[in-house]
Amino acid sequence: MSPWYERVPSAGPLVALASRFVSRASAGRSEGLPRGGEGLRWLAGAFDAFIEAEATPREEVEFVEGAGAVLGLLLLDHLGRGAHVERDGVHRVQLGDRGFFDPFGAVERALDAEDPRASLSHDVARAEREAEGSGPIARASSCFEAMLGERRPDLAVTARFDRSVWVGEGIEIDLGRVIDAGRGQHERALDQAVSKLIDLLPGGAGRTVLGWPEASARLLPRIVGAKLVDDVGAGLALRPMLHGLSVALVLAYEGRVRFVRASEIEAWGLSLEAVVHRSIENLAARSHAARVVPVEPAESGLVGLRSGDGLDSARLLLPGLHTAFAASLGTPFLAAVPHRDALLAAPVGRAGRAALSARAHDDAARAPHAISASLFLVTEGGLRAT
Repeated sequence: MSPWYERVPSAGPLVALASRFVSRASAGRSEGLPRGGEGLRWLAGAFDAFIEAEATPREEVEFVEGAGAVLGLLLLDHLGRGAHVERDGVHRVQLGDRGFFDPFGAVERALDAEDPRASLSHDVARAEREAEGSGPIARASSCFEAMLGERRPDLAVTARFDRSVWVGEGIEIDLGRVIDAGRGQHERALDQAVSKLIDLLPGGAGRTVLGWPEASARLLPRIVGAKLVDDVGAGLALRPMLHGLSVALVLAYEGRVRFVRASEIEAWGLSLEAVVHRSIENLAARSHAARVVPVEPAESGLVGLRSGDGLDSARLLLPGLHTAFAASLGTPFLAAVPHRDALLAAPVGRAGRAALSARAHDDAARAPHAISASLFLVTEGGLRAT
């Protein structure tokens, strides 16, 4: 008979990851993975054994993946209402209507904690609160949606994932500050934080319809992959680029960004190319602190752009990119943007291509806001597909 976790509904890739993990951790024994509290004790024992061993970085990654999958399955089975969900390469467990939980993050926290069992127990309790609707993410999302319905009946939540919700035509709202405001505080603090967010929505009490003078100062480019375009691309302003990717435009505010619609560019009386050009100028003005740094491990020979502002992938579009990297890599060179926060590069050649391709595929599969594992050839004259 197949193990119980293979019959958990909507578990997706968690099942295969957990199966491999259980097989390795059981070391040929036949007892397998128990359910419920016994399963959590089994997982805690696996932590103890792993911490005592001298693991390689790769083995640690495999442990986080496998133990996280086991934890996710134990929660889905125990709580009875949830599913594995994925967006832009990020994997979560949705619990109840609005609760989200990161079992892989919980495993990483436990490995770093002085008391891994206590850390794991704390995170399991938080997951239970998310399923009940009283956890920080579920509570913030519920408050936001209720207030949105009262004050902006013209808008509706079209998607939710982890700490973000999407409303209208691709407006992404980061609930991170709302979650922090409501964590362990009175409902009034949560309501006030949500109210400020809703006031900032287009057409809300906090602003009139955005005109070009203000929009031009907030514009930034974002390179997006086909999956994101499929999810929220209807009506958005998009300029096609190489490898099936697109350049989208966002308006940046404190705590949130929203995509620019094609109808807005038409209302401004400008061409798409002119608006994209302005967004790239704005990004260039924000790039003085960005630095070219080696990518670990050092023997890979890769370098990357590091700024810490979450805009590095879009810097592939900057006209000064070639100059910034050519001094250390020669010209032309190879580049990749596996996810929103990464711009990687390597010298042209078999070794550089192999190292960059492997890292890009790995990062795109694991990291938030995945874009593409494709490689670009960066020349003095611009970008080329490779």
